[in-house]
Amino acid sequence: MAGGRELIPRRWQILSFLALHGMATTSDIAVVAGVPRLTAHRDLTWLHAAGLVGRERSAEDRTHAWWYRITGQGIDLLNHDLVALGRPVPLQLGQRQWGAAHSLLFLPLLEVSRRDPGRCGLFQWLTTLDTSVWLRQRGLAHLRADGYGVWLEDGRCLRFLVHVDPGPVGVAIAERERSTAGLGAVLAGYRRTDPVVPVGTVLVIARDAAREDNLLADLVSRPLLPPVATTSVDLLQLHWPHEQVWRSATGTTRHRLIDLPPPVRVIPDELKLGGWPLWHS
Repeated sequence: MAGGRELIPRRWQILSFLALHGMATTSDIAVVAGVPRLTAHRDLTWLHAAGLVGRERSAEDRTHAWWYRITGQGIDLLNHDLVALGRPVPLQLGQRQWGAAHSLLFLPLLEVSRRDPGRCGLFQWLTTLDTSVWLRQRGLAHLRADGYGVWLEDGRCLRFLVHVDPGPVGVAIAERERSTAGLGAVLAGYRRTDPVVPVGTVLVIARDAAREDNLLADLVSRPLLPPVATTSVDLLQLHWPHEQVWRSATGTTRHRLIDLPPPVRVIPDELKLGGWPLWHS
């Protein structure tokens, strides 16, 4: 194979996805490429035979599913093609890790987009590393988020940052503290933010219902300037993330992602475009 353009576009897309997101299963790739699982399997098998991706199985996975990652040869091929096209090479290409926000929000929202094209769609998604770059460019380098996205539905747009609650860290945590341990750190950066955070909402996915309740109670007693909406891993495993699973600190009703209450505050002129806020229209 003399150059990357010998790959058909779909296989190039798969290779690029693995380079930017880390390891993925055949089912993940089927969602990303918008093809049946069998087609994704054939493409991954071809890429594996060409030496562009490697694969492994987890001994703890009872389904014995293959997990694919890009190889050094695949990274070299991507690098060569991007340089030849005069395009920048992303940071840590081929060395990234699959994050919880990817499986809980990115892939489900992408699958919803495929199921109902034209009505809704995930317009943009940034991985954890790219989100950090995006925040730094806006003077918010002290914030740590697991992803950034732009969701379009019914002619409306919502920009969001997403945080995934890591749960209690460490083993020496009393049972009575497990519903609160570590929650304060999830949104700590927003308590020292002077610039406006240019998103419509900050999404937090709590480990369970008890931790979500405690997080909401803290937000009621100590409100943040950016609007925050929460849900739990359990709810996301039962429903699509664009359904009524999100709850704001100002109410008890759960909303669809696109219906989350807009921020109520004075919007600086420089953050307006055509008279509408950039973060929620």
